[in-house]
Amino acid sequence: MRRNAKLCLCLLSACLLAACSASADERVGEAQGYGGTLKVRVTVDGDKLTRVEVTSHHETQGVGTRAIDALPEAMASAGTWDVDTVSGATVTSNAIKEAVRMALGEDVPQASPVTSQQPDATQQPVTFMPDNALSGVGMVATGRIGPGTDDTGAQVYSFNVVFAHGTFDQSGKVLSLNIDQLEVATPNYDGASMPHFSGFPGQGDVTDDAFLEEVASWTTKRQRGDDYKLTTGTWEEQMDVYQQLFTGKTVDEIEAWYAKFCSDETGRPLKEESTSEADQTKYSALSDSEKSTLTDVTSSATMSLRDPHGDILTAIRRAWEDARGSAP
Repeated sequence: MRRNAKLCLCLLSACLLAACSASADERVGEAQGYGGTLKVRVTVDGDKLTRVEVTSHHETQGVGTRAIDALPEAMASAGTWDVDTVSGATVTSNAIKEAVRMALGEDVPQASPVTSQQPDATQQPVTFMPDNALSGVGMVATGRIGPGTDDTGAQVYSFNVVFAHGTFDQSGKVLSLNIDQLEVATPNYDGASMPHFSGFPGQGDVTDDAFLEEVASWTTKRQRGDDYKLTTGTWEEQMDVYQQLFTGKTVDEIEAWYAKFCSDETGRPLKEESTSEADQTKYSALSDSEKSTLTDVTSSATMSLRDPHGDILTAIRRAWEDARGSAP
């Protein structure tokens, strides 16, 4: 009898395990995130989503990865892919949702903006946009007293030209941004990294050929790539962080973010260890959640968004004005 009872229990357990295996299955999906292909594996029990795992991605650390850390658990808890996006990581959030929807066999709307990277040396974003998206270009130039002085003590001057290409939806929300910048110094700049201008032909010993050759050699801050290093990463990497942060916001919302989270003196994101009294007061007014969000940004991007080094915000606004002006 005992042997029979044990046999029945074993058979019952096997049946239950088989039933669980039959009702729960794993599926995979993928979509284009900000940095490239993002892949997920999901577990479905009946018609309910029970587990989401991002198995592969190329998103920006501290920005896109915030969505990767938060959304899978939120989706599993809700039992659906339809959860709130992570602020500042809209592109990555949308990519996770689309990958999960693909895994579930649902139709993914083609109007959703998706960003990937070209397989070339420039690594510039390629963006697929809705048919009614608006596109515009903005440019703004600023003069700068600096960088520093030359070996005789004479002041060096430079100018910065910021170029912003933006794609926006009909309400003005950013679908994609691509920002670059050219900085050119006066002839007495003796550094090797920054382009400089020796003057026009007829000024001093500048010849026609020398003038044309010099201008043709100028490179933007993106083109300088790994040669333009900042305290954290390169100029290109920091600008990519800002571009992703601003995706999903209107220009007014971007400027409101800047007004709240950046220094009025330097244009840089606020930090707890700031020595400026005004910056300390502004930082102290933030909530704990806002301070945490700001820390995520400053772990990857610290450069100014509006100062003599370049007025990036105005360039973005002018891109939106250009896009709106070209709307049918």
